[in-house]
Amino acid sequence: MDVMKKIFRYAALLVLLFCMGCSDWLDVRPKSQVKEDDLFTSESGFRDALIGIYALMGRTDTYGGNSTMGFLDILSQTYSSVVYDYNKALVYDYQDETIKKVVDTLWSSNYYAIANCNYLLQNISKHGGVLSEKVRPLVEGEALALRAFLHFDLLRGFAPSYKMGANDPGIPYVKEATNQVVTRSTVAATLDLILGDLKKAQELLRPVDPIGPSFGEYEEEDEYSADDYVTDDGFWLYRKSRFNYYGVTSLMARGYLYKEDMTNALACAEEVIHSGRFACVTDKILQDEPSKYTFVESVGRHEYITSLYVYDLKKGRSDLYFKDLATYACVVGEERKLGIFGGTGLDLDVRSKRLFDIPSGSKTEYVIKYITGNRIPLLKLSEMYLIAAEASGDIRFLETLRGFRGYAGNPLPADANLLEELRKEYQKEFIAEGQLFYFYKRQNMTTIPFTAQTMNRATYVFPMPDNELEFGNIQ
Repeated sequence: MDVMKKIFRYAALLVLLFCMGCSDWLDVRPKSQVKEDDLFTSESGFRDALIGIYALMGRTDTYGGNSTMGFLDILSQTYSSVVYDYNKALVYDYQDETIKKVVDTLWSSNYYAIANCNYLLQNISKHGGVLSEKVRPLVEGEALALRAFLHFDLLRGFAPSYKMGANDPGIPYVKEATNQVVTRSTVAATLDLILGDLKKAQELLRPVDPIGPSFGEYEEEDEYSADDYVTDDGFWLYRKSRFNYYGVTSLMARGYLYKEDMTNALACAEEVIHSGRFACVTDKILQDEPSKYTFVESVGRHEYITSLYVYDLKKGRSDLYFKDLATYACVVGEERKLGIFGGTGLDLDVRSKRLFDIPSGSKTEYVIKYITGNRIPLLKLSEMYLIAAEASGDIRFLETLRGFRGYAGNPLPADANLLEELRKEYQKEFIAEGQLFYFYKRQNMTTIPFTAQTMNRATYVFPMPDNELEFGNIQ
C-alpha cells in the first residue's frame, strides 16, 4: 500500500493549501485564486483535489478520530473510562472548554471539506473539458456524495433528529463556493437536499464505476506497486476506499431511514445486500485467508462498502486512543464489555473474541479494530442488514447478521423485541465507529446503557459555534 500512502500524503498537503485563508467557518472562499486556477487546468489536478478531500477527512479532529473512534463513541458510553480531558463528554457538557473546542472543530472541519467539494464541482462546470468522458462523471459523482455525507453528519450532530422535530431548523446546506450567509432549511428539507445530491451522484456513477452494477465482478487487491499505479491507472483502484456507487446507495439507505421513509430505506439496503460486491466474513473466509489477513483485515476487505484510508492508522490513530498512557486513552473494561456482549456473547461473538486485546505489560483491555490495515469504515454491509431489518420489521435480516457474528446456533426468542435487539446489535457492531450515538438520537431514546443521564435535546443536539452566531452566519 506504499502507493496509497504517497497519494494521500501529497493530497493532504494539497487540500490544506486549498482550504487555507478562510476567515470564518462558513466564509469558505480561499484567498489564493492562483492555486485554484493552477489546480484545475488538468485532469490530474481534478483527481488530486478529489483525493485531497478524503485526506482532509482523515485528520484526527474529524473522521480519523473524533467523528468515529473518539468523541462520538465517548458520547455513546462505549468506553468505561476515557482520558481526563474528555470526562466532560461522558456527561454531555458541551460548554466545557475542551469539549466545546472538539464540537466547534467538527463543525468547521466538515464545512472546510464541503467548501472543497463545492470548489471542485464549480470547476467541473468551468474547466470540465480537460476531463475524459469517464473521469468527469466519476469525479462529479464522488464530490456530490461527499458533500451529502458531510452535510448529513452535520445535520445528525447539530440539529434535532427527524423524530424529534422534522420541521425544526436544520443546518446551512452549502451548495456553492461562496462567503454569503446560507439560510437554514428545516430538518426535513435538509434531508431532501442530501438525498437529492445522492440521487444525482448515483446516476453519474452507475455507468462508469468499476464496482457498480454496470460492470461484472469486482475484485480489489490490497497490494499494488508503483508500476501498477502507472500502467493500470491507479485512480480507478481502491474503490472501497472512496464513495463508489454502492457507498452512495448505502448512504441513501441511512438517509431514508433517518427520514423514516422505510420503503426507500429497505429498497436501497437490499440493493447493496444483493449486489454480490460485498460479503459478511464467515468462518470459511477466515479459513481461506488465515496466513494473509487478520479478522479485522478480512472484515475490511469484504464488508467495508466505503471506507476512509488513513496511511498512519496504527501509529497516528490506534496508538492515540487504545494503549496505556495514550493521548485520548479510551478503555473498555471487563464490566463494560460484559454489558455490551452479555455472558453468552462474550463466548460466542466473534467481535468479542477478536476485536479486543490486553497489551503486554498492561492490565487494561483495548479495542484493536485499528491496529492492522489502514481503513476506517464509513459504511459497512452489516449496517445494510440492520437497516433492512428495521425498515421491513423482518427480524430475519438481523438473524442473518447475528449468524455471521457467531450466533447461528442461538437464535433470538420468538417474542424478541426487534428495536431492542437492534440496539444491542448496534452496540456490538459499531464499537469505535461513531454510529451508536446517532442510533440513540434517531430513536429519541431518553435512557441509554451505562449512564444515568436523561437523554434529551440538550444532550443530543450539539451547540453551534459561538462565532457563527456572533457574526450572523447562521439564519
